[in-house]
Amino acid sequence: MGDPSSGAPRLLKTLLLALLAWCTLHLLASPRGWCPLDLVNLTFHEAGHVFLAPFGHTLHFLGGTLGQLAVPALLVWYFLARRREPFGAGFCLWWLGESLLNVAVYMADARALELPLVGGGEHDWNELFFRFGLLGEDSVQRVSGLTRGAGVAIALLGLAWLGVLVLPARARAGVVLRVAG
Repeated sequence: MGDPSSGAPRLLKTLLLALLAWCTLHLLASPRGWCPLDLVNLTFHEAGHVFLAPFGHTLHFLGGTLGQLAVPALLVWYFLARRREPFGAGFCLWWLGESLLNVAVYMADARALELPLVGGGEHDWNELFFRFGLLGEDSVQRVSGLTRGAGVAIALLGLAWLGVLVLPARARAGVVLRVAG
């Protein structure tokens, strides 16, 4: 049987990798960068509020972020453990990093309150930072900066993973041996 990473599937995967790399550069170049996947993130964010609302005020506010991060994280596990599809897992790892970048933008807005909110409700991170005594400018910058850094690292790791997977089998084996050795 031939190399599964050859031909049309590899071309499509390479095009997706190029699109994700472009989106990543766009997100890194702008402090409030936006990606079409943010509309999907918003859906899971809002669903997280609904699912965690019965568990108290704090979890209700935190539920949005937890929902938007849990979905790509669980899909990484699903594609690795259940489907044995590393490319799908790599994409979802990138998505998790992109989602963290989105959360970092929301966190950084906790004091200025400039972002438009769905339904015009309360700002999750303003409420959460206030509740935990972290609404000072330094605290908000530190937490949102660490979240952005984690998002960048995870998104780049996802891109690297996908980059290795689009290589022909022989080149991919060489990369894996060099990294492992």
